[in-house]
Amino acid sequence: MKYSSAIFLALLGATSALPAELESRAVTNDPISFTNGPSLTQSFTCGGIKYTGKDIYNAAQKGTNLHIGKETRGKKLYPHPFDKNDSKGVKLVFPKECPADKDRYEYPLKKNSVYDGGKSNQSQGDERVVFYYEDGEVDDKKVNKVYYCGIMTHKGAAPGGFVLC
Repeated sequence: MKYSSAIFLALLGATSALPAELESRAVTNDPISFTNGPSLTQSFTCGGIKYTGKDIYNAAQKGTNLHIGKETRGKKLYPHPFDKNDSKGVKLVFPKECPADKDRYEYPLKKNSVYDGGKSNQSQGDERVVFYYEDGEVDDKKVNKVYYCGIMTHKGAAPGGFVLC
């Protein structure tokens, strides 16, 4: 009996030492200073879906906080830089505060929720918020300063491309 108990305890200890599946770290929900962003109640139609300014803010906020935390979501690793002004032959014109460089990002836009990845990554939809965040830039209240660049969709664009809404 002593040996079976000892073997059981040894096996129990060994299995508890096996690596567990890693979960992504919790990302902060820190507010952002959304320069040139729409009012939270304003509405926009993009890709046939009506979004609010709050939907747009929430997507940019999530994307910014993921970037700051060095985290990504989904198979396409959102947020990721959107550093081009051409999308499959279509010229995209962004505000001057949003130059085409590594600090301009895209993040999936969802109606009444925020994209947070998933196993299949099929739920990111066709629309994206485009925002500009330069690491460490804050407003006078020490809140991360993020520039709203626009929203875009795959709907009506060349395969794999975008058009601005």
